[in-house]
Amino acid sequence: MFYKNIIYTLTLSILFFGCSTSNQALNTKPASKSSYVSQSGYYYALIEKNNSGWKIVDIKDTEIEKRAKTNQEILKVNEANSQVNPNFAMNSSNVYVCRDSNNSSGYTPCTSNLTSAVAPENIVGLIKNLDAKSPKQKYVDKELIDEAVIQTNLFKAIESKKIVFERAQCDRLFLAAKTADELDAFIEKYSSYAYASTLIPIAVKNRDNIKLQEQNKKLEEERLAKASEQKILKSEKQLEKENINLAKTEQRAIDNYTRNIENFRKNIKKGVETNCGLVVDVKESQAKIDFTHKDSVNELWIDAKKLFPKGHGCRFVNGKYIAPATF
Repeated sequence: MFYKNIIYTLTLSILFFGCSTSNQALNTKPASKSSYVSQSGYYYALIEKNNSGWKIVDIKDTEIEKRAKTNQEILKVNEANSQVNPNFAMNSSNVYVCRDSNNSSGYTPCTSNLTSAVAPENIVGLIKNLDAKSPKQKYVDKELIDEAVIQTNLFKAIESKKIVFERAQCDRLFLAAKTADELDAFIEKYSSYAYASTLIPIAVKNRDNIKLQEQNKKLEEERLAKASEQKILKSEKQLEKENINLAKTEQRAIDNYTRNIENFRKNIKKGVETNCGLVVDVKESQAKIDFTHKDSVNELWIDAKKLFPKGHGCRFVNGKYIAPATF
């Protein structure tokens, strides 16, 4: 009957464990003085127990994974201070079987000082507990956690550390702000934060300088784009001008050529060399050429308007004179 009462009491304790902090511990929660919120959603406290009791070694807003001594514990506290648990994997039953093989230097329910042994159900279990080699059952003891929370005044210590975290975050965001938008966000977030009173004017100056640089850069890009556009237009106009000049030059050459041919034909007379040979006679618009062609008659008469100066070539097709092409 004695053992059954013990088991019943332990069972109730485990069932009501839920949130690891007791009402007594919750009553120690201080009023919040900081707007800081941990990005992880938790705060981690490394505590150590000596003869004088529990004391805080360190508090962080990022996870503390390892402890340096076996008399140290790592507590994981949520943002609302409503849950305080050891920072190791826990199960819903809150019962852990511990053997020599898992009693390592790692931080587990089997190596934690915040756990207690589950009372044996009968004399056989009691005998097994006395055997050092037999597996032991342990549970996370909320009363031990409450004791550590109260002795260290943990919630007040976390609240005080939030001020440090917030200042460190402020400094970090100030140093990380490189763009105008980032500096604007920093100024908006910390404009009423007393600690940032010396940083805000610097942030404003840096933001204004960046905006001025961005504006100047934009104006320079617009100027270069306009200059490039004007250069293209100038090149196009220059090319158009060159094409016009070239066309004029070609036209002058054609006009000169045509004029020379016309002058040549106007002055065709006996003794003038043509593209088909020497003129030996002229009648009206016909010129007799001293040229014996195998397909032509002995007397070769060609329209003077179709003759060219010497060197232009003379071609006959089926005995018929074909004037050279002009252009």
